[in-house]
Amino acid sequence: MQLGKYDQRIEFVRYGEEPDGAGGTIPVTEVLLSSWASVEQLKQSKDIEQVQMSLDSAFRVRMMVRKDFEVTVGKLVEWEGKPYSVITSPQVESTRLKQEWIFDISRRNG
Repeated sequence: MQLGKYDQRIEFVRYGEEPDGAGGTIPVTEVLLSSWASVEQLKQSKDIEQVQMSLDSAFRVRMMVRKDFEVTVGKLVEWEGKPYSVITSPQVESTRLKQEWIFDISRRNG
């Protein structure tokens, strides 16, 4: 299901490890929330701090507010199969009868 401008699937995730039964561990990814969102790339002139922070690429995300979930700086997001971190505190904007979160995500160089 796609809701209008929300045409990108994102997942808030947590990475961890679990025992493999042979004395080692295997990496696991726990999906905390999967949601439709709007994602647009930030231009350097729009947010010069991303260059100063050595960020590879930064994106602005818009999604509907979820009462049972909280977006915070540092939370991990997977989008298009790649991991990103939330780098700005979400702003809440009212859109018609609903509320929308607006926050930025980025991958680091290196």
